Order: sequence, then structure tokens, then C-alpha cells
Amino acid sequence: MTVLVHTHPLVIQLENDLLPLFRAALPQLAAGAPQLLASVFAFSSGTTSAFQDYHFGISCLLGDVPDDQPEEVALLVSVSGLDSSAQLCAQVLWGQPSGFVEAQADLPAAGMQALSGALPGLLAALRTAAQRGRPAA
Repeated sequence: MTVLVHTHPLVIQLENDLLPLFRAALPQLAAGAPQLLASVFAFSSGTTSAFQDYHFGISCLLGDVPDDQPEEVALLVSVSGLDSSAQLCAQVLWGQPSGFVEAQADLPAAGMQALSGALPGLLAALRTAAQRGRPAA
């Protein structure tokens, strides 16, 4: 367990399922884009409580990027609304100044099965974006 230890079963499941999967994806990301510095992250956030939302993902920092281009692309899986009806969101997106979304999964409320089905495509979109080194649009 990480510092995100929380009693909510969905957070525990996400942490146990996603973090090992994301760590296992790092070598393939690095092999496809040698200029890349990739890492796995997990953190909580919220406005009413620090444990209102949870975020898990892979951050890919690119080297030698022009000032007007984003230097990061990430796969982000977030769960929010833990105090009511939990919602999952999963997407591959670029950092600022772009904010461009490369790929996004359509996930029903806390749909772990849908998330599991979407992850291979999202990981592939992250690899493609990192190899390209810039947003598609």
C-alpha cells in the first residue's frame, strides 16, 4: 500500500490493480521513446476533504521540447464522489499550454469492468503520444 491508504473499497481496488499495471508499462514506454522520463503517480485531492478524489497515472516528461509545446503527456485515472456516487474518469492528456485530450474512456459510474477494458487502448494511446512527442492536433 502507498500513502493513499484509505478505507473506501474502490480506492483500495484501484490502487491494487492500477499501480502494478502502470509500473509494468514503464519499460515499454521508455523503450519506445528514449528521450522520455516516465513515472507512476498516485495522490488524493479535494475541496472539502483531502480524500475526496483520488488520481492514479503515468506521467511522461519529454526532453528538448519547444517553449510553446507541452513537455508532459499523462495517463490519468481519477475517481471522485466517494462520499456519494463514485465516478471514474480515464484519459490520456497533454500538459500546458495544450491540455489536448488524446484519448478518453467512456466509463459508467465506478465501472471497473469498463476501466479494465479501456486500459489497453489508453496505454497504447499514451505510448503513441509519447513517441510522437507532441499533441496530435
